[in-house]
Amino acid sequence: MSYSKDHVRQIRYSDRDGSSSGMGEGLSLPGHGSNEGDALMLATRNPFYLMAGLYLLVDALAVAAMALVTAGLLPSIAGLTWLRVHLLTIGVVTQVVLGMLPGIAAARLGANAPDHRLTQITWLLVNTSFVLLLVSMPAGMTKLAAVGATGILAATALMLGAVIRGRTRPAGRRVSLRLYVAGPIFFLVGIVMALSMLLGWSSPGGYFGVIEAHVHANVWGFLGLVVAGVLFDRIPARTGQPLRYPRLVPVTSWLLIIGAAGLVAGPWLAINPMLLVGIVLYMTGTGMLIVNLAATMRAGKRWTPNLAHVLLAYIWMVVPAIIAPAYLLMTGKLPTNEIETSAIAGLVAGWILQIVISALPSRIGEEQGGAGRRDGWWFSVAMLNLGPLALWAAAFVGATTAGSLTVLGYVLILAGWLPPLLLVLKRLFTGPGSPTDRGQPVTDPGTSPTPARQPVLGR
Repeated sequence: MSYSKDHVRQIRYSDRDGSSSGMGEGLSLPGHGSNEGDALMLATRNPFYLMAGLYLLVDALAVAAMALVTAGLLPSIAGLTWLRVHLLTIGVVTQVVLGMLPGIAAARLGANAPDHRLTQITWLLVNTSFVLLLVSMPAGMTKLAAVGATGILAATALMLGAVIRGRTRPAGRRVSLRLYVAGPIFFLVGIVMALSMLLGWSSPGGYFGVIEAHVHANVWGFLGLVVAGVLFDRIPARTGQPLRYPRLVPVTSWLLIIGAAGLVAGPWLAINPMLLVGIVLYMTGTGMLIVNLAATMRAGKRWTPNLAHVLLAYIWMVVPAIIAPAYLLMTGKLPTNEIETSAIAGLVAGWILQIVISALPSRIGEEQGGAGRRDGWWFSVAMLNLGPLALWAAAFVGATTAGSLTVLGYVLILAGWLPPLLLVLKRLFTGPGSPTDRGQPVTDPGTSPTPARQPVLGR
C-alpha cells in the first residue's frame, strides 16, 4: 500500500503543538499554484530543488570524466576533483538545505513561514556565487573565487537568519532544531576557512591546518549535523515507529556538536589533542545515532533501499576514522596520499552521495503530493557501496591495479547513480511521478489511521 497525500501529512513527525515538519514550507514562489497538472510544478514552487537536480546531473558527468581521465581516454582536466566534490556539496547539498531548512525551523519555532522574497534573493545569491566559484577555482582566479565564496556566505547567513528569527508563540524545543541551527553555523565557519585560504590569511595551524578545518566544518559540521536532524525527524515517519531510544537523542546531538567543534578548532589551532578529543566525541555520537536509527528501522520491520542507503552511508563516514589510526599504529607512519585520496572519494561517494540519493527523490515526491513515490533501488544500494569499496581498495595495491580499481569504482558508482538521477529529472521536468515508476514501493508506515505522536525531544 502506498502513502496517500493525507496519510503522509498524518504521520509527519510533529511537535506537541501540532506543527508539521514539512520540508520547504513557505518557499513557494508567487503566482504559481500547486495544480498537479502543472508539468513544472516543483521547479516553480521550490527553485532550490530544481538546481539541486541539475547539479546532480552535472556532478555525474564530472564523475564520468574522472573515470575517463583515470583510464587515459581523456587528458587531465584542471580542477576536476575540486569540481566533482563541490558540485555535490555546494551544488546539491547546500541547495537542498537552503530549500528545506527555513520551512522546517518555522514549524519548530511556531513562527511564520519565510517570506518568498527572501527565498528568491537567497536562491539568486547562492547560485550566482556558485557559478563564480565554478569558473574561477579551476582557472586559479582566487580573488573572483573569494567574491563567490562571500556570496555563498551571505546566502547562508540569510537562511540562518530565517531559521532562528520570528518566534511568534511558544513551541517545544527540539533536538532537530538545535542541529538545524548548529549545522549552518559550521558552514559559515567553513566558508571563512575557504576565504582565509583564498586570501592568504595566516592561522596557527598553517595552510594545511586550514584545509583540514575547512573540510571538517563543511562535512562533519554542516552536513553531518543537518543530516542527523533530518534523520531524527524523518526516520520515525518512514518506519511508522517512534525512535527506539529517545533519551539518547539530546546526548547524541551534543556529542556531535562538541565533537565537530573539536574537529574544526584542533587543526586550525594546531592542537592535536583537541582534534583527537573531537574525533572520539563525534564518533561516539555517530555510533549512538546509528544504533538508534537501526533499532527504529528494525522495529518498523520495513527495510527499504533508501533506509539501507542511510545506514550503509554512515559506515563509509566512519571508515576514515578507523583506517587512519590503524595505519599509523601498524606502520608508524602517517597515511599516504593514496589513502587520503581514497578517504575523500569514499566519503563523497559512500556517505554524501548515498544520503542525497536516499533523500532527494523522496523529498521531491512529497513536494508533488506523494504521487508515484518509490523508496529506492536495491541495485543502486549494491552499486553505491561496491564503488567506494573499489576506490578504497585502490589505495592498498600497486599503481597499475589501482588505476583499474579506481575506474571500476567510478563505473559502479555511476551505474548506481543513474536510476535515482533519472527519477529526479523526470519529476522535476514532467511533474508528479506515476504508479509505474520503477523501484521499491514505499509501504504504508502503519495500519492505524490515527498517527502515533512522537515524544518531544531535547527539552
